Amino acid sequence: MSSMKEFISHVSAARYWGVPYLEGIEATLPAGARRGEAAREITVFKPGQRYARKGCIVHLCESSLPKDAVVERKGQCIASPPFVFLQLATQWDLLHLILLGLQMGSHPPGKPHKTKAGVRRLEAFLEKTDGHRGHKRAVRALKYVANGSNSIMESLTYMMLSLPHSLGGYGLGKPLLNHGIPLGSAAQKRLGQKWCFVDLYYEDARLAVEYDSFLLHSTPEAQSRDMMRASALEAQGVQTLRFGTYQLYNKEACEEFAHNLAARIGKQIRIRTAKFPSAHDALRALLPQRPL
Repeated sequence: MSSMKEFISHVSAARYWGVPYLEGIEATLPAGARRGEAAREITVFKPGQRYARKGCIVHLCESSLPKDAVVERKGQCIASPPFVFLQLATQWDLLHLILLGLQMGSHPPGKPHKTKAGVRRLEAFLEKTDGHRGHKRAVRALKYVANGSNSIMESLTYMMLSLPHSLGGYGLGKPLLNHGIPLGSAAQKRLGQKWCFVDLYYEDARLAVEYDSFLLHSTPEAQSRDMMRASALEAQGVQTLRFGTYQLYNKEACEEFAHNLAARIGKQIRIRTAKFPSAHDALRALLPQRPL
């Protein structure tokens, strides 16, 4: 790639890599930060290469890049997922960037190799790009990112419960996402599985938070299985709190749940920053208009 003159970048590269629920995240951005489906974003290295091209948004990068910043796939040069994270840190606000990081680190339960870019990979890349535009914001956002989310709703629940008050969350630490808990032999027979992966897990308190969506947990069969899972976890010494879509979307219900959770894990919620109301509203603005 020594003769490379340009590469696919920014949101176009994120689409190429298949970051989960990217379109939904984009839909919540301010109008000026959104890129239409038809707009193809590319980056060039010299000012003279930055000329208008139909259907393209052309960016300029004159800084030196690590070798793993751009990769070649099927004859195309494309910004790697960690580089995309850094690029979008120049355009997106902190909350959207944190959500992007959670989605890049998302994977099906028990399959960490399926991430687009986990926290360690993002950290390693940012260590090599100090001084680049967006670096400070990217490093700050990464402090609040974790691997293991299995859906956009789990990512948003994580943000709501774990982010500090200044960013609109309830500041309840960093639970593990989709942590696997081995089951006893009797529970294995009943559930037909050796492990139970819980949505959010507070390890010290041995407490699981399970997000119950309208789509997946409203049928009698699903509710019966949820009860069996909770019983199996209780036999392993793990208590379960269920957190439903209504609670996530309703401010008062969400706050009540957060205080209940805080008491269970030995914390208190004392919001002392004047930034919380506006930051909390900004965090809520990330929720899909149609609950998933």
